[in-house]
Amino acid sequence: MHDLIFGENGIFTPRCLYAAILLGGLAGLLTPGFTAHAQETPRSPVPILFDTDMESDVDDVGALAMLHALADRGEVDILGIFVSAKNPASAACADRINTYFARPEIPIGQLKGPGVDRESRYAHHIVEEFPGNLDSGDDAPDAVALYREILAAQPDKSAVLVTIGYKTNVRDLLFSEPCEHSDLTGAELIEEKVRFWMCMGGYFPEGREANIIWDYTASYEAINNWPTEIIFNGWEIGRFIYTGNHLAELPESNPVRRSYELFNNLQPHRSWDQAALLYAARGLDGGPAADYWDYSPPGRIIIDPEDGTNTWEDDPEGTHRYHIEKRDPELIAEEIDVLMMHLPENRP
Repeated sequence: MHDLIFGENGIFTPRCLYAAILLGGLAGLLTPGFTAHAQETPRSPVPILFDTDMESDVDDVGALAMLHALADRGEVDILGIFVSAKNPASAACADRINTYFARPEIPIGQLKGPGVDRESRYAHHIVEEFPGNLDSGDDAPDAVALYREILAAQPDKSAVLVTIGYKTNVRDLLFSEPCEHSDLTGAELIEEKVRFWMCMGGYFPEGREANIIWDYTASYEAINNWPTEIIFNGWEIGRFIYTGNHLAELPESNPVRRSYELFNNLQPHRSWDQAALLYAARGLDGGPAADYWDYSPPGRIIIDPEDGTNTWEDDPEGTHRYHIEKRDPELIAEEIDVLMMHLPENRP
């Protein structure tokens, strides 16, 4: 969700380059150094906890499609999907996309306490037009309870949290009490089980961004109390990464295509959420996306508790960093487009 405040200025991917990628595979998309490293060192799937609002902006849908494409390639393990919005169609929309990609069994947790409830151009239409198992987010389990159950079963320091929406679920998890799955508090459980938090949020070095300012109290409390490393993909990272360039070529039975059709009539769209997920999936341990962005010095994001405005403070002891644009956004868009165009091989 990123309905901000800034002018439109985009870069579009040439059709000929996209066709070359499809013919040549992803190896042709990466620079030789990155490709060689990835080929020489087989990587285990990254276990991902995926937290989304799935309502106001459509890049959440693009990111979830990417997540399934990466899972089909053996690059990620989808531990669970957590919906941070109160719109009852949001969780059911995620369920429809999971079902399309032949993973209806992925657990979906829904924010049950107070939170942001906004309209969506696409979510309820997807629920009505596509098959699935979840009628409404009201029927999904509590997100915090599901987080705790999944985390308790993970190896230590293994799970990667990717948030592309509000921080309400994360705040509630942090302050959760011991339960039947773990005798640890939420903060203790996170510190034991989560490797790092990949956060799409903020505007760096300072500004106002939607994922922070909507429920800014939760953003302030979650980020200030988080016990492991946080890497931020700010608004400025995704603003020039325009994807969805070829979604019109997908079958009409594809809910990703339909979501973008409902949102903006299948026009290329900025890719804040997809960029964050790309790094979480392919940027760790010298992976192919490790050098797509530079890093800020260690420090911490400072969130104004009154309005959610963020600033940055360098601190050698800080556990926060943010990405700085390095690789050509057009090349990153091409890689994301390949993943968003993925069709499931094992659909019934």
